[in-house]
Amino acid sequence: MKKYVLSAILFIALIILTYVFVLKGCDFNLLFESIKNTNPFYVFLTILCVFGYVLFGSIFLKRMLAYFGSKVSFYHSFGYIFTEIYFSAITPSNMGGQPVQMIEMKKDKINYQSSSVLVLFNTMMNRIVLIFLATIFFIIFNQKIFNINPFYNWVVILGYITTILVILLFAALIYSKKIAKLILKICNFLIDHLKLIKDKTKLKNKLAQSLKEYQSCSKITKENPKLVIESFIILFFQRISLLLASYTVYRAFGLNEYNLLLVMAFQVCVTLGSDLMPTPGGVMINEGLLLAVNNLLYGDSLALSGMLLLRSFNFYFLVIFSAIMYMIFHYVKRQPAKNIKLDV
Repeated sequence: MKKYVLSAILFIALIILTYVFVLKGCDFNLLFESIKNTNPFYVFLTILCVFGYVLFGSIFLKRMLAYFGSKVSFYHSFGYIFTEIYFSAITPSNMGGQPVQMIEMKKDKINYQSSSVLVLFNTMMNRIVLIFLATIFFIIFNQKIFNINPFYNWVVILGYITTILVILLFAALIYSKKIAKLILKICNFLIDHLKLIKDKTKLKNKLAQSLKEYQSCSKITKENPKLVIESFIILFFQRISLLLASYTVYRAFGLNEYNLLLVMAFQVCVTLGSDLMPTPGGVMINEGLLLAVNNLLYGDSLALSGMLLLRSFNFYFLVIFSAIMYMIFHYVKRQPAKNIKLDV
């Protein structure tokens, strides 16, 4: 009985969090009006693009866990990706998805050492793919994509620079033992001199363990160059799937003035800018940047409708669907992963 009460409380809490952080700003009346005036074929393609994003994410998790010695089914990998999507959406800076994802993996007998290395590798490769696409689009469409407004320009540029710095930090921690130890020393020094931290030893041990996990990631990537290449390709197509949704929504309104690559380039800029701001799921900043971009792409009359329809599919709908799938995955009994023999 206690289990079912706790399940009910968790379910209600998730509904409240979803409304507070995700659905509160959604104008459903305008959304329904927007859908009625769109081409159903392109709306259908948009849905396929969103599910393509989930599919490639699941393929990545399944393939990487196989590299690490953990055999999981597609049911498991879909469960993990839905868990990450949902909890990333309702937590600031998208920080909550991966820890909960690791907890779900632990339930399937995948140890934290394995899942933490996977999460770190996934984070780094995702940012590399994003910067790769952004750099190409900046070169091709430099004058067009930076012709919105000064605030938009600065947010996108800062997002681009910050993402590169994060990649360099990851690379330094993973591949340079000297830099990693130096950073650890600086962190330990700060811990010793911050009175707000009560259990200093515990935090130091946690940082040391994290450093060990970074070095484990270095070992895996050096010994498996194929892993890096395959991961980049899978995550590249995952990112493209979601970027394509921005173009199918654009075409759903009967517009074709701007080409596919330019529309995708603007969406990459919106992603860079929203990743910079620590709001749950990038809510508010994402809508603001997207609306600024849509004033150019859609025109003033359709800008809001285009923004709302795209966000409804690639965020609101995806988050709600992920919440439902997470609840099923979390509570339905499943077989644990097999052949776990990761040695990092």
